[in-house]
Amino acid sequence: MIRYFARLNANRADEQLLNRPEVLKLSDFGAQLGFGLSVLEGRGLVQPESTATPTPGTQLPLLTWPFLDFLEHLDLSQQSLVELGSGHSTMWFSQHFAKVRSFETDPEWYRALAAKVDSNVDLSLISIAELERAELEYQGEPWLLVDFAGKRTAFLHQFLAERPAHNRPTAIVLDNSEWYRRGALLLKQQGYLEVPFYGFKSGQAWISCTSLFIDPVRFAPAQKAQFHMPAFSRELDNSWDQL
Repeated sequence: MIRYFARLNANRADEQLLNRPEVLKLSDFGAQLGFGLSVLEGRGLVQPESTATPTPGTQLPLLTWPFLDFLEHLDLSQQSLVELGSGHSTMWFSQHFAKVRSFETDPEWYRALAAKVDSNVDLSLISIAELERAELEYQGEPWLLVDFAGKRTAFLHQFLAERPAHNRPTAIVLDNSEWYRRGALLLKQQGYLEVPFYGFKSGQAWISCTSLFIDPVRFAPAQKAQFHMPAFSRELDNSWDQL
């Protein structure tokens, strides 16, 4: 797979280099198209359908890439997360959060995943009906991901009704928020600020939205010391960036 494209000055480059088979002669459009395909393949957008059990590090969560890049920028090593809906995301989150409590509704998927999760993951089996009624023990985790196959708005309605504002997560992630606008409205009515992250997801053929709802008073995330630059970012000498 060709990952990066660098323009060569044909008048200055060595002739032997220009004649090498791996040096492609592309138009500007061809270079842009090749770069785009490399990014899509690198991020897992172009991949065969699979129902295989997730393996750590083999696939990104089915959340939008801009949202995942945002999380990569944060230092979550001291944070905990409640995840509603388990899978590849559980593996990924366990490598970023100090602790993950994940709730899964599919017994077969739960059994397959239980043998693979890290020690900082507490995986529980729950019925969809129980989840929609918010019948789970919330232990004050600052992060909550709502991404299960069920009535997510019903869950949010019940979850918010049972807890005062000071005993709720400071950050709630609602995936496919473009489909759950009633759920989004419930969160905004309770004082949460929506930050939508539209973009691609690995393995999908349409644009999706993963929204982060934050409590503007209590949300104070720590940033990593090193600024996160995703794969294919352009690094250059920026010594000119000074006062």
